[in-house]
Amino acid sequence: MMTTRAATIPKPSGSPELIFSWRKVEPPVIPRLLALGIGAALVGFLIGAVRIQVLAPEKISMRQASLIYLRDDAEGRAWTLLAQEGGPFPARFEPHQWQGLAELENTALDAVRFKPRPYLPAMQDLPRPNQLDSLNLAAKGEVMLPQRRAAPLPIPDLIELKLAPVIGALSGISPAETPRDLPAFEPTVTAEMAAVSWRFILELDPSGTVIECIPLAKANAADVTVLENWLSRISFPPHKGPSSRWIAVQIAFTNQPLDGTEAR
Repeated sequence: MMTTRAATIPKPSGSPELIFSWRKVEPPVIPRLLALGIGAALVGFLIGAVRIQVLAPEKISMRQASLIYLRDDAEGRAWTLLAQEGGPFPARFEPHQWQGLAELENTALDAVRFKPRPYLPAMQDLPRPNQLDSLNLAAKGEVMLPQRRAAPLPIPDLIELKLAPVIGALSGISPAETPRDLPAFEPTVTAEMAAVSWRFILELDPSGTVIECIPLAKANAADVTVLENWLSRISFPPHKGPSSRWIAVQIAFTNQPLDGTEAR
């Protein structure tokens, strides 16, 4: 009988019983550093060269539109109704456009409005007063009312009047500075003279004397001369200043007594 013996591999003393060598192999350091440098340079280049700009979408608005004019006839009203009913905003019933709304409101107000009953006062007959009172007759020879004689009215003395000129301030002089003492006007004032609106421009020296008189009204030359002579005799209030001054006055006519009283 033959027996076989398994071959045994001699084992080194002190070594682990492993089939493969599982020791970790450390790669060299220089290739790793080189790869890291290349990657960092590539990332830096991409960050500096590539720029991403995000823009908001531009809103484009249409600047054109269509406008259709419809005539006020049956066809135009039909197209208008079709556009209102078939458009994006169909027409709806508006209460204020209803013709019967006013009548309905009046009916509702009449229903809630307070209606008082008409006031009918009760009529009563008033007693009739006696309109025929007894008359108190005076006795024979008795005077009912005292006799009184009216005093005679005093008859004022008649004063003869005549038309005389007066002056009024227009410019350059105040009404308070208008002279009150006017010289007597001897000529008779005619109707033609009184009908003219007389205005004069006067030049006064510092003492108030009239140096020059310029008429502004177109009238009879004789009447102008008479009024100029009368104005040249009027003394106006003096004024402060070495040179003369110009004023404007108007002349009117009033009734004045012949005796010279109330010369103004």
